[in-house]
Amino acid sequence: MKDTFFLILAFTLFINLSVLAENIAEIRAIDRITGRSFKLKIPLEEEVTFSNLILNIKYCYKNPIDKEIENYAYLIVKDKLMDELVFQGWMFSSSPSLSSLEHPVNDIWLLNCSKN
Repeated sequence: MKDTFFLILAFTLFINLSVLAENIAEIRAIDRITGRSFKLKIPLEEEVTFSNLILNIKYCYKNPIDKEIENYAYLIVKDKLMDELVFQGWMFSSSPSLSSLEHPVNDIWLLNCSKN
């Protein structure tokens, strides 16, 4: 009985997360050298190059409409010049300073998660 309950609970949680998952992450990117700001729409699981960074979004979720507005995404950012990982973790749209990319040339933060 307990095994069945936990199986149903895990399945329900997986279904809810997959329904809430979005497939496009909207990112604000700033090049500090030129001072230009860009709004990037990055599909999940695709590597996108901005300046000398390679961005890969693994997950992007948006809270349902009846909840507080919040988007959160799991990002992996590599510096292609130094060939090293510069950021790996969750970013939150409502608190960009909580978990931000610390890079001398570029700033990256999450704006929104959306569908095509």
